Amino acid sequence: MDRDYSYFKSGLRQAEPTSSNLLSTSKYLNHAGLRDWLMTHFLRRNGHDVPIPSDAASGLLQSLDEIRDDAEVQRLIDAEKERNPSFRKWIEEKWLSTMQVEDFAHFDPESFGGIFYRYMVDNGIALNLGYKDPTPKTDIEFIKIRSAQIHDYEHLMTGGGFNSLGELIPLFGRVSNPFAHYSPEMAMNIAPHYIFLSYRMVMRAFLHYPQTWPTVLELMQRGIAVGLASESVYEARYEDALHLPIPEAREMLGFRGAEDFDSAAMDLIFSEQVEAA
Repeated sequence: MDRDYSYFKSGLRQAEPTSSNLLSTSKYLNHAGLRDWLMTHFLRRNGHDVPIPSDAASGLLQSLDEIRDDAEVQRLIDAEKERNPSFRKWIEEKWLSTMQVEDFAHFDPESFGGIFYRYMVDNGIALNLGYKDPTPKTDIEFIKIRSAQIHDYEHLMTGGGFNSLGELIPLFGRVSNPFAHYSPEMAMNIAPHYIFLSYRMVMRAFLHYPQTWPTVLELMQRGIAVGLASESVYEARYEDALHLPIPEAREMLGFRGAEDFDSAAMDLIFSEQVEAA
């Protein structure tokens, strides 16, 4: 039986076109590269030919850089400095870590830094993070560089495992936490790529790997809860807590309600390393 959708379409008004090109009131919809990224990475399956971590650099970060209004974002940063002394101190200090992989080798193997060191060595992780000259010339550049520096720390501090599904806890923490500390406009602009990166995982899990969906819901809930309850994850000086055991490091850095969550078995399905039973 054909369904009648007329009820849902009531009130629609077709605007008269004023352009020969695709045009809307959304700067995101107007960007062809972002539309293509969204369609591809929200709908595709995972595959060994396109590693999941490569998604961000496959058009998303580039598109958002092109869309961003630097003058407007700087205005929001300046306004946040005026109302938020902690944010002002963080931005004006512009502290960045200069640590290299070998600097983590001396930490106790069971400490925050020691566990992180094992992760880097086992997975061949480098710490230059793609920045050839990690010296920020603007507040916006500083936020981008520092956000990249601290992301892998957040896996351990939020309880998300070092696997693809484990990314969901720090990702949802990232899109929740700023709204507990900054103005909504500043919170949205501090790192907008995380909303795209988090929901591309959610969409793929639901559409292609339904066995993982209950785990995905749990990961999302945990990330949101930790994000809203914790001190600012952006301003945390993670390097000061590397010598501590994980629980003590979380306490020192202001992470609230974080617990380790094992998503490894479901991640094998999500990353197509095993077939679902």
